[in-house]
Amino acid sequence: MESPLNTTLGARLSAYLVTAKDFQRQRQRVNKRISKLRHELNIVTKDTKNYKAKEKTSGITQEQYDEDDRFGLVILLLAERDMLYALEIKSMLEIKSTSHATLLKTKMKRALTHADKLIKLSSSPSSSSPSSSQSDGNDNSKKRLRKQVEIYIFAALIAGQLSITTKQWLKALNAFSIAKCCLDYLYTEDSDKESYIKTLCTELIETSVDPSINLASSQLKISGDLKTLSRKYCHEQCFPQLSPVLGLIGEKYTKDIASSMQLQKEVDWRGHTAEIYNDEVAFKIQELTNDKKWLKYNDANQFDGVIASWISILDLHKRDTEKNQDDDDLEQKQSRAILLTYLNYNLLFTKLKRDLLLIGLLAGKAENSKDIVRLFNGIIQIVKELEDLPGVYNDEDLHYSLEHLEQYYEYKKNVVIAEAYQLSSRFAEALKIFDYVNKSLNFTPGEQYFKVDFPFDVSKNTEVAFFKVDLEKRILQCQINAQFEQTKEAACTKYTLENLSKYPAGLNALNVRTIEPILCKPVLFDIAYNYISYTKQPVTSVGNSAKQVQQEQQQQKQQQTENTDASPKKSGFFGIFRG
Repeated sequence: MESPLNTTLGARLSAYLVTAKDFQRQRQRVNKRISKLRHELNIVTKDTKNYKAKEKTSGITQEQYDEDDRFGLVILLLAERDMLYALEIKSMLEIKSTSHATLLKTKMKRALTHADKLIKLSSSPSSSSPSSSQSDGNDNSKKRLRKQVEIYIFAALIAGQLSITTKQWLKALNAFSIAKCCLDYLYTEDSDKESYIKTLCTELIETSVDPSINLASSQLKISGDLKTLSRKYCHEQCFPQLSPVLGLIGEKYTKDIASSMQLQKEVDWRGHTAEIYNDEVAFKIQELTNDKKWLKYNDANQFDGVIASWISILDLHKRDTEKNQDDDDLEQKQSRAILLTYLNYNLLFTKLKRDLLLIGLLAGKAENSKDIVRLFNGIIQIVKELEDLPGVYNDEDLHYSLEHLEQYYEYKKNVVIAEAYQLSSRFAEALKIFDYVNKSLNFTPGEQYFKVDFPFDVSKNTEVAFFKVDLEKRILQCQINAQFEQTKEAACTKYTLENLSKYPAGLNALNVRTIEPILCKPVLFDIAYNYISYTKQPVTSVGNSAKQVQQEQQQQKQQQTENTDASPKKSGFFGIFRG
C-alpha cells in the first residue's frame, strides 16, 4: 500500500479542491479507483438484490490484509470517498442552509468507521510494538511503522472534524492533539529535508491542525501555546482506538513538559518582567540559564553551542509570535516583545564574547592585524544592533553605556592600526593615531565610563582606566622612537659620494632629472658618404639657387618629351610586327 497520507490528503491538496463540484469530481476519481481494485482483488458483489448479505468489502480479514495490503487500500479509499462526500455537503451548506446536515455527520461517521477498521487490520503485533520497531533497523519495519502512524493521523483528522461538526470541543482537542504529535514525529523522523511528506506535514499543521486546536481551546477557554496543549490533551481517552499511536511514536513527542517539571514562566530584563506563554520556550531558556558552565568559558569554540541554543530559542519564539499575531491581548503582546528583546540581548552578547576571545587568540602577531580589525568591525556592528533593540533607547543608563562601549571598541581598533604602523617603523603615523585616540577618550580615574554591567563582563570601567594608562605609555614610547628616527635622518649627510653604501633617508630628491640613453650616430650616413659624390658649385644666394632649380627642372622635362617624340611608334600585335 502506498503512503496513506499521500493517497488521501496529499491528493486533496494537489487537486486544489474549493467548490462542491471540485469535491464531487475528486470523489468520482476515488470511486473509479475503488472499482478497479475490487475487480483486481475479486471482491465485487454482482448480486445487488442481497448486497448487504453478500458484500465482500466489509468482510476483509486480517489474513487477506497480511497477504496483500491492497485490501487495506480499498478500506482507506472507502473512508476517503465518504470524507469527500461529507466535504462536498459542507461546501454546499456554506452557500445555503439545506437539510443535508444529518447526511454530513453520517458520512463522517462512516469514514471514521472505515478508518477504525483499517487501524485494526494494520495493528499486528510486530508493527504495534514500539520496542521491536526501534531496535530493528530493517527498512521494512520502519516503513510499516510510518505507514501505521499515517493511518492513525488520517483517522484522528476525521475524528477531529466530526467532533467540531457536532461541537464536542474536548473530543476535537484530543483528536487534533494526537494528529499534531504524530505529524511532528513524521516530520522529524524523515531524514530527507526536501521530501514530499515533510511538505505535507507542514501544510496539514498550518492549515488544518493548528487552527482546529485554536478553535477548540478557545471554546473551552484554555490558554497556552499549541505544542503544550497538544502534548497535554493528547492523553485524554476521548477516542480509545487512537491512543495506541502515542506508544508508537514515543514520549519524545508526547511528553507534557509542564506536568513533569516546575517551569519558570517569567523572565526579567532590565526591570521589565515578561511572562512566557510557550512551555517549550520556557523549558529551553530554563535549561540554558541553569547551566552556569558556559558563563566561564574561555575558548571561542565552546560558545558555538551556546549561540546555536539561543538561536533555536529565538526562532521558536518568533514562530510562536507569528501564530499568535492576531491576539488582541495587549499584555501578551508586551510580554512577547520583552521576551524577544531578552533573547536578542543575550544572543548578541554571546556573539560579542566569542569574537573577543578570537581577538585574544590573534593578538601579538603583526600578520593578524587585518583579521583583528575585521573582528572589531563585527563587534562594533553587534553593539549597534544592541542599541537598536526595542526598549534600549528608553533605558538611559543602558543606552549611554552601549554608546560608550561602541566608542571604546572603535578606539581599540584604532590602537591595533597604530600598532601595525609602529611595527613597520612608521612612528610618526602611529603617534598621530595614538594621540587622536587619547584626546578622544575623555576618561578620568574614578569616572563611570559604563553605568551598567554587561553580560560576560565584556568590558568594565577598570578595563577602560587601564586602557587609558597604557595608551599614555604608548604615546610616550612612540614619541621617543619618532624623535630618534628624526635625529637619525638629520644626522645623515645629503651627499652620497661620501659613503657609497649609505643613502640618506630624509633626502627629497624631486629636482633630479631622469637619466635617459643618448641616440647613437646613424651608421647609414657613414656608408653612403663613400659612394655619394658632391659637385662643387659656387655659393649663390637663396633667390638665385631657387631660380636655378626651376630652370633645371624645366630642362629635364624638355629632354623627356624629346626622347618620347624621337622613339618610333610600334605597330602590330604587342609591337611584334613593325610597319
